[in-house]
Amino acid sequence: MATRKAIALVNGYLEEVNTPTDKLDLAGNTTTDLTEGTNLYYTDARARGAISVTDAGGAGSLSYNSGTGVIAYTGPGDAEIRGLFSATNSGTGFGSLTYDNSTGVFTYSVVTASDIRQQISVTDAGGDGSLSYDNTTGVITYTGPSGTDVRSFFSVAVGSGLTYNSSTGEFGTSAIPNAQLANSSFTLGGTLVNLGDTKASLAGFTSIESTTFNSGPAGSANNIGISGGSITYEGATGLNSFTTSLGVVDPTAVNTINLPDASGTVALLTSFSVAAGSGLTYNSSTGEFGTNAIPNAQLANSSITLGSTSVALGTTATSIAGLTSITSTTVSAGTGATQGTLVAAGQGILQFADSDSSNYVAFQAPATVTSNVTWTLPSTDAAVSGYALVSDAAGTLSWAAAGGGATGGGSDKVFFENDQTVTTNYTITAGKNAMSAGPITINSGVTVTVPSGSNWVIV
Repeated sequence: MATRKAIALVNGYLEEVNTPTDKLDLAGNTTTDLTEGTNLYYTDARARGAISVTDAGGAGSLSYNSGTGVIAYTGPGDAEIRGLFSATNSGTGFGSLTYDNSTGVFTYSVVTASDIRQQISVTDAGGDGSLSYDNTTGVITYTGPSGTDVRSFFSVAVGSGLTYNSSTGEFGTSAIPNAQLANSSFTLGGTLVNLGDTKASLAGFTSIESTTFNSGPAGSANNIGISGGSITYEGATGLNSFTTSLGVVDPTAVNTINLPDASGTVALLTSFSVAAGSGLTYNSSTGEFGTNAIPNAQLANSSITLGSTSVALGTTATSIAGLTSITSTTVSAGTGATQGTLVAAGQGILQFADSDSSNYVAFQAPATVTSNVTWTLPSTDAAVSGYALVSDAAGTLSWAAAGGGATGGGSDKVFFENDQTVTTNYTITAGKNAMSAGPITINSGVTVTVPSGSNWVIV
């Protein structure tokens, strides 16, 4: 078929439409007025008919309704799921596993005590005593040998000096000869003593330890006894209740007392005393001298001078004058919560040295101060970098944006910049006006107070 161009009525004449510059007005026409070619028009039925689904089997089902275009999936039922499981017993060991596919319940039957007991046995290999096992109760019973059985295994060698009663199992000794001993003698100092010997004298000792030593029979005349940490001397008469003893106070160190190479009389501890008011003490029981509150009058030096201030021992100085310097890692004014004042008099300088103390920075009062001024520092650091300390004209300092002049590129001083949002309550200084470059946003709950007679201009 030949291709023809569309014909349009233009100014009473029929003309061919020269596409794409000319347009054909199809208003009032539909696809019904134009026969379909190979490219078919869209319809719901044609779109739904172009779709299909395949149920490949397995649990559940998948279907498609080409009349409505609905794809439906039906999941597997409980019975289908339970039918996928089963249980198998291995056929070995005790216990069993079963499965009910109508309920989906697995059941395990545990091993019983009887099953376990049947797997145990014991063997009595002979000898004294016996071993048995009851597989109905699981009890293993051991019966040891009797006392008679055990006692019959023991005896003693002839001439050993040992005795043995097989009826009671009792071992004993009876005159063990020296020949049966590994050691039948011992040496005291330099004297050999055999067991059974009698010695009237012993020699060669370097030391002897005993609770009591006597140079003769106890209580006899001129006997010297050492007992209980003291040396006791009997008189020439002896056998009476009068003695002289030397003792020692419990020592706290290793001490040595050297007696002089001379004759004389020993003084008693009670022979000594100290002068009243000397500040010395004396214990006549121990012989110990000490000190207790020696008065200043007994001292060669009883005071010190700090700067130009004299301080006597025992007194308290609340102020010190005349010092030229004090060196300390910390200098405090006041104690604890008690307020104090640190004064640098006469236009004194408060210096802060660097790490090696070669240079410092310092604060100094002006030559003349007409009235006292105290600045109170803020309790925390600035919340924003670049803030500076500002005064409220009443001595209270706080952190605020540092006031600055104009700025600009290079050395230009053209622009004054301010924030666009007020986030903190602020009161314009009384008798002052303020100016900001707008727009300005005041956050919810934040108040800017303009005192009477003051103005806040936003340009």
